[in-house]
This record gives sequence, structure tokens and C-alpha cells, in this order.
Amino acid sequence: MATERRKKTQSGQEIMEFALIVVLLVPTFLASFIVGMNLIRSIQCNQMCRDLTDMYIHGADFSTYAMQTMAQRLAQGLNLQIGSSFSGNSNSNVSNGGNGLVTVTQIMYVGTTSQPNCLAVGASNCTNANSFVFTQQIVFGNGTLANSGTQGLGTPTGATLSSAGIVQNPVTDSHAQLPTASQAQMQSLWQTTANGQMPLEDGQVAYVVETYFQSPDLGVSALSGNGVYARYFF
Repeated sequence: MATERRKKTQSGQEIMEFALIVVLLVPTFLASFIVGMNLIRSIQCNQMCRDLTDMYIHGADFSTYAMQTMAQRLAQGLNLQIGSSFSGNSNSNVSNGGNGLVTVTQIMYVGTTSQPNCLAVGASNCTNANSFVFTQQIVFGNGTLANSGTQGLGTPTGATLSSAGIVQNPVTDSHAQLPTASQAQMQSLWQTTANGQMPLEDGQVAYVVETYFQSPDLGVSALSGNGVYARYFF
């Protein structure tokens, strides 16, 4: 009889406990799933970025459709779109949908006014002395994703670029200079021996590839995947 009384007074208690636990466990499970999937995509993004950088430093011209197609193959599963085929070169193939954006950049260090780059244009005309400048930039993918988070070094806005992305007059055109924050970053990376790198000398270049992929499919209510980003310097 005592057992029967307990059953009657405890009826439904387990359901209430389960409901309270589920309220905590479901968001935790969803968050773990989103983080885990983004981790997988982050590994893919980093691997692709490293491969593109390796190809870039060995002479790959990513302003051609053939090389952009190669990048698309490396991004299999990440939905990088490059549009229909084009002939020649394109430094800004960004009128596409998809979830990815790739930025390929070459940067040069311009030394003092007494060094070759400045002497070649005349010391008085050497606007970009003691600065890092863009010498090439190629962007392809979904251009709506471009922002300071996906193109961390900035862009040579206002500078004249060829169809292959080559910056014209990088020594004398002030628009070719990296933004102030990026100048400081490059100084810390390439103009000090503290990080194990030898400082760049006048005319030497660094190669940079940035890849970004958003994750619109990894979002549930307030939980969302913000995408993955990778950048490699060589």
C-alpha cells in the first residue's frame, strides 16, 4: 500500500525532469555539432589555402580561369563558385554566388630613398619609401563576402591594376601602400628577427593567400556558424 501511494504522488515527475534536462542538452548538442562541423571546414580551408600559396609562389597565375578552376577543385564541398569560363585574365572575378572568397596578394617592401627602387624613379618621387606596397592582387569567388575579416591585409583601392592584377607604379602611387594597420602587421612579421624571419630588403616580396568560407547551413536560431578563414604568408 505504501508503494502504491508513492507511485500516485510521484506520477509524471520523470517527465518533468527529462523536460528540464532537454532544455539544457539540446542547445549544447546543437552547439557541439556546429563547432565540430566548422572545425572540419576549418581544416579544409587551411589545407586549401596552404596548397594555393604553394602554387602561387611557384608561378601559378590565378588571374586565369584554369587556375581558378583548380582552386575550385581544391575547395570541393565548400561551394566556391567562379562562374562561366573567361578568356585571358581577370583580377576580380567576384560576380558569383557560393560561399567562398579567395584573395591572392603579392606584397613588396620598398626601402629607403637611397636604395634601388627609389633611385629608379628618383628619390624625390619615391612616395612609398620605407613601406610595404601591393604589387599584385587577384580576387575570385563571391564578392559580397569581401570585408576586413575576409581580406585582412586590405586592397589597393585607387591604384591601377592590369587584368592580371599587377599594380602599376607601386613605388610612386600612394594608393599601392598597405593600410596603416597592415603596415604595422607586416613590419612585425617581416622587418624584425624576433619571429625568426629575416627582414625583407628593398624589392623583396611576400606572397599571401587568404581564403574565407561562410557556413549558412550551420545555423539554428541564435546558434550559427560564422564561417572559416585562413591566411598563409610565404
